[in-house]
Amino acid sequence: MDGTPFASWAPVRRVLTLGLGVLIGQWLAFGSTTSPADYAVRAQRAWRGADYVAAMQLWTHAVALQPADPTFQYLRGTALARLGLSTSALDAFQTALLLQPEPDLAHRIREDIQRLTAPVRSGRGETTVALEQTLGVWVVAVMLDGTRAGRFLVDTGSGVTVVSPRLAEELGIVRSPGAPPVELQTLGGRTTGPSAVVGSLRVGDLELRNAPVVVHEPGPGVDGILGNSFLGRFHVTVDADRRQLQLRLLARD
Repeated sequence: MDGTPFASWAPVRRVLTLGLGVLIGQWLAFGSTTSPADYAVRAQRAWRGADYVAAMQLWTHAVALQPADPTFQYLRGTALARLGLSTSALDAFQTALLLQPEPDLAHRIREDIQRLTAPVRSGRGETTVALEQTLGVWVVAVMLDGTRAGRFLVDTGSGVTVVSPRLAEELGIVRSPGAPPVELQTLGGRTTGPSAVVGSLRVGDLELRNAPVVVHEPGPGVDGILGNSFLGRFHVTVDADRRQLQLRLLARD
């Protein structure tokens, strides 16, 4: 297995308890047809039997019948995460949040998103990499999905990490389903770009899995912008004299 924090049945059982009243109502509403509640009950049994493929498939059926139910979206995400499909699980969790779940469920979803996107510690949890200065800005080498290197502008003033449409197409990065466009402030004014998830974003020895990004043109000469959706997890030091970037995991990580 992939070591994700979804091996325990207890958290899923607590979430299902929150939606029990909804499930009973669905049984009454759907009558003799297979209802979302029926699929959910069968998914529970599959989960308890460690049949996570069946659980994922059954919760997917429930989601198809009841797409506006954040509980079903979340539970489908837990099964995907347990199967090691982290990117799809993150999409399911983000969709669940967009559906404005109850506070307890929203808190659980955010915790699971945080675990899925936690940086991978390497050695002492810090790295130092070379910087390139061009046109008055700093550029760093970033490895995406372990296969493609890109030149990213380092921008601690940007709240998001941006990937160029060309690079996104090369890597097969697609827009997160159901996610609204993200507003960006560029030199040309305000604009928007679709949100997406990159399976792996690595700078030096530090990696962020299932990294949230926005697909948009970053400007001439670079493949993207490294913003605080990545940098905000680290203490960032730019050594202009040595032309080096040092990243050190913050204590909370």
